[in-house]
Parts: sequence; structure tokens; C-alpha cells
Amino acid sequence: MNALLSGMAHAVEHTVGHMVKEVSEMMFDPRNQISVHLSNYAFVGGDVIQGNVHLDCIVPFQAKGVILKVKGYEYAEWEEWRTRENPHNPQEREQYIEVIKEKKEFFVERIRVYPYEGIVQTGSYDFPFSYQLPASLPGTFCDKGGHFGNGTGYKAEIIYFAKAKIDVKFKHDLKKKICFVINEKFDRTVQPSFGENSKTFLLTKGRLTSKVWLDKNCYFPGNTVIARLEANNTSTKPTNKLNVKVIKKIDLHVHSHHKSIHEEIYRQSYKGFEPCFFGVRWLPFQIPMNVQPSTTSSKMVKCMYSFVVECDIPGAIDLQVILPTAILAPQWLFSSVPPPPPGAPLPPDASFRAPWQPDSDAPHCTKCHGGFTLIKRRHHCRHCGKVFCANCTKNETKIPNLGFTDEPVKVCDECFPAAKDGGRVFQSAAFLPSSPPQEVGGVPL
Repeated sequence: MNALLSGMAHAVEHTVGHMVKEVSEMMFDPRNQISVHLSNYAFVGGDVIQGNVHLDCIVPFQAKGVILKVKGYEYAEWEEWRTRENPHNPQEREQYIEVIKEKKEFFVERIRVYPYEGIVQTGSYDFPFSYQLPASLPGTFCDKGGHFGNGTGYKAEIIYFAKAKIDVKFKHDLKKKICFVINEKFDRTVQPSFGENSKTFLLTKGRLTSKVWLDKNCYFPGNTVIARLEANNTSTKPTNKLNVKVIKKIDLHVHSHHKSIHEEIYRQSYKGFEPCFFGVRWLPFQIPMNVQPSTTSSKMVKCMYSFVVECDIPGAIDLQVILPTAILAPQWLFSSVPPPPPGAPLPPDASFRAPWQPDSDAPHCTKCHGGFTLIKRRHHCRHCGKVFCANCTKNETKIPNLGFTDEPVKVCDECFPAAKDGGRVFQSAAFLPSSPPQEVGGVPL
């Protein structure tokens, strides 16, 4: 009798469970859809996010309310090679890959945009909401590189999202997540940027000095930037070419661990200049459209940029001028990308010294017309740039107007009086601005 009753109870339980499952499947239809809409998709810390949760109900179902979760977090992960004692042979050391990672939330807010429980009838519904972001937030960022599994992989994220959820009775919840962008506040004064550097050479007298000006210290992706380079080379070393590079640096911090990644994301090369060049060159380059914005206020993930103007010198260490900058993120970068602006005419380059006569064009001394040999060598006059023998370039003097201010340099007999008085500038550049124009390609900088 007990066995019979037990079997009947089991059958009833199975039947009831099956009925509940059928009811739940009948009460919820996968055609029911939920979505999140924001009035804007790019913000800064302290802004108020406004929007609505939209529900399209095709088949009525039982629900327990509508919840919106707004969240921001940062995440860093990378691999490092380590060594440890071999557990099978304590006298040996073995290498292994350690994965370092951490996730940290900036904020998590749950908002019940509709707190009531009941049957959701057929129709379309909108549940408005608003939420004020914390005052100071790092900018949205996402990057990864290397290869996980061989000790070089890394991943860095700063993510913000809003996720709507409807508690559906008897069935899985109805969810939808949408990401939005936080643009980090630029807390520095927008002003012109300047950098300089110089170097001497081991076997050649003289010095190369480079000065670079930019019209400001922050830009948007896609901007055309024009660097003004003023170079003063008092040596006979030529510069093969000029390179402009955009360098991205990512710093990751997890507990006591730290990792830095340097990546060249853009390079543009230009014609170099001759020995003893002293003048101005204008170097236009465009910031890539898909570049990640700068972010510096996060504790775990930082991304910074710098422009590098490099003089490529044969047989010597290249001379670099580094100018830190910030890349700001306009809203359109994360929606539709506009076409880059048309180019604008550049100011003319300028050379303050006379052209440097190549040795191949000077088989004889310009003054005495004597031929050159292995013993009778060529010498350049630093004022006119022409080639003379040693007897015709015995005079030495500083030439301040031509940038020879460190020590006396060789000049020919004909140029000596003018050089002694300071020198005559080969090409006047008084009309050249000291910084790039305020508008390039129709886009204000």
C-alpha cells in the first residue's frame, strides 16, 4: 500500500512539474524584446545620463519588475615569464608563465525603473530613467596585444555600460546591455607645445640642434598636425631623412606589478637636409582616425601619447625631440567617422645659410683653382657654402647671424669681412610665423 501511494505521489509530482514548465513556456515568448536608449552616448564625469528602457511585448508574461544597472570598471591582465624550483628535481629551475590580472569597479548602481510585479500585457512600454555619474572618471579605453600562451599577451579595459533586466517569472530573465563612452576631462591648460634636443658627434666637430613647435598640446583623432622644425647643424654630418612618429604608451598596474607597452602607431618620413643646414622645415602629419583616447586618471590602466620628430643621421645615434600630447575623444569617433578635412597649403621651408656645395661638384678650389688630392683636402666656407683649399680658408670666426655661435668656423677670404660682422642671412624668414597657423584644412586647431 505504501509503495502504491509513493508511486502515485511521484507521478503527481512529475505531472505538476511538467504542467508548470508548459505554463512557463506558454507565458513567455522569445519574440518579446527589451532595449536601452540613451539621450547621448558620450559623457564626462559628473554628467547626468538620461534615457529609457523600451519593451516590446508580443505575448503576455509574468514579470517581477524592471531593473537598470549602470556600471563602470577597469580591468588589466598580462603574462610574465617566471622561474621556480622544479618540483621533481629541486636542483633545477623551470620557467612558467604567470598571469597577472585584476578587475576594479568605479561604481555600480541598480535602479528599479519599474518596481511592480504582475502580468505584462501586449504592447510597447517605455520606462524613463536618469543617473548622475561620479564626478571624476577615467576615459573609456580598450586595447589588447601580444599572444596569450607565450608570455607576451596583455589586455587593458576601461568599460562603462547600462544593462536593463526584467525579472521574468518561471523563465530566464530578459536582458539587454549597451555600452557608452566616458571622455576623460582634460585638466591641463591648452597651450602651444615646444621641445628641443641637441647632440655632438664623436669624430666630427660641431653640433646638431633641433627645436620643434606645435600649436597646442592636445588633438582629436583625424586632426592634421603641422610641426615646425628649426634645425641648426654646425657639423658636416648630413641628415638622411626626417621622421615624425606618434608613440602610444600603456602603463598597467596590478598590486605591486607593473607593465609598460610602447607602440609606434604612425610614421611619416620626409627628405633630410644637407650638412651645415640652418633653417625651418614644416612637417605635416595626420593622427590616425582609430587611435584610442588618452586616459591618465585610472590607477590600473593609463594610456599616454607623444609626438617624436627624429633626425636620421648616418653613422650616429639619431636625434629625437619628444613632445608629450593628449588625444581627446569626440563623440563622433564612436558613432560615424567623418571624412578627413582637405589639406591646406604649407608655409614655405626656409634655409638661413647658403646651399652646401657637394664635394663631387668641386674638383678644384673655388678661389685658386688648385686641384684636390689625398693630401690637399677640401674645406667648406661656412658663410657661402662653397669648397676651397686650406690656404684659401685660413680665416676663422663666429657667425652669429648664421647660427655659428659655439666656436669659430672656417670662412673664405672673400666672405671673411661679412662673416666677421655677423654674417649675411642667405634667405630671410621674417615673414614666417613662429608656430603653425591656427586653422589647418578648414578644421580649427
